[in-house]
Amino acid sequence: MGKIYTGIELGSSKIKVLVVEAIQDQYYVLSAVTVPSKGIKKKEVIDLKESSASLQVAIRKTEEQLGMKIEEAILVLPPLDVSYTMEKGSIEIENQVEGYDLKAVLKEAVFKKNNTGEEIVNVFPISFSVDDGPNVLDPKGTTGNTLSTKVVMATMPREVIYSFMQVIKSVGIRVVDTILAPQADYQTCETKDFNRKMGAIINIGEESTSVSIFNKGILIKNDLIKSGSLFVDKDLSYIYKVDLKTARKIKETFAITASRYADNNEWMEAVTQEGKTIRINQTETSKIIESRLQEILKLAKSAINNLTKREISYIIVLGGISELAGFAYLLEDLFGHKASVWNMKELGARHNQFTTVFGSCKYYHQRCTFFNEDGSMFSEEAQENLLSNKKKGSLGSEISLNKFFGHFLDN
Repeated sequence: MGKIYTGIELGSSKIKVLVVEAIQDQYYVLSAVTVPSKGIKKKEVIDLKESSASLQVAIRKTEEQLGMKIEEAILVLPPLDVSYTMEKGSIEIENQVEGYDLKAVLKEAVFKKNNTGEEIVNVFPISFSVDDGPNVLDPKGTTGNTLSTKVVMATMPREVIYSFMQVIKSVGIRVVDTILAPQADYQTCETKDFNRKMGAIINIGEESTSVSIFNKGILIKNDLIKSGSLFVDKDLSYIYKVDLKTARKIKETFAITASRYADNNEWMEAVTQEGKTIRINQTETSKIIESRLQEILKLAKSAINNLTKREISYIIVLGGISELAGFAYLLEDLFGHKASVWNMKELGARHNQFTTVFGSCKYYHQRCTFFNEDGSMFSEEAQENLLSNKKKGSLGSEISLNKFFGHFLDN
């Protein structure tokens, strides 16, 4: 039986709840829910009552799909005013390094070292060493007297974290861990090759774009650009005099991101806010979208250059708008072959809007495995009841829980 985890992302436009089963190094989506977000603007909670109500809707839908009550979750946090510092710590060990020793030395490295008014979000170990031995990534099983570590500590203003925690707490869910959204993105896109290199991830969100630098898989710097996919919708809304909902439909179902691949003979009709029916040309529409996305990507490119002078080996771009047709061509024009668009392939969550929340579950599973802990957020009894209920369904008792849900949610 695998371990089941719940990730929650409270975004400005959508709230996402994802439940994932991890079996060794394989991950299976059991439930993927999105609902419109209220009470959260520019990545900050501005109305607790509204945001709690939105989250409650998402949780209820998730629990209906699963047939299990959600009591714990990992919370994704936006990278607002994050500080990164490198810290060191060491502890005495009895003999052989165990998982609890790793937790103890990480705690010692950051103990009382965060600033007043700041709260620790994540601690990323760079390396460990036992006595005078070499630096290693995983010292479990090594014998010695002293265990030392170097870590990157990420902290945020306390009031930002607490506002998001309060929303989760208001619906009766306990937060077992937190993770910064860019680090969660990396966990989803992680490869062994990336873990040895310096790279960047660009996440084009609704109201802002996150630009993050990673060194050997560890988030070390981040910047937020105050422009995102909503600006594309507003451009179309202003030019064609349609509402934002219609503008978003035009963007997602009609336009081509790279205008050179658009069809000048392709047209669609739309109704303006004044009730007038107009005809919209695909090439003209694509040029509007292309212009705004070029601006966002150029700002992201400048942000990367400002964040680091070191050579970047890879650039990954994600976010819901990266799903648009032709986006990869636009990206290659600006960044060259080292840049690529991420493509979520997990059954049940085949859309880049789930990249971050999926990565939160993957991160938590890897963390628990590293510390030799059982971090499953559902009891074995609840999992067995879930499996038993699904085996009684029309698909037959030989169908596994993972395959059933993956097929069911993908269709």
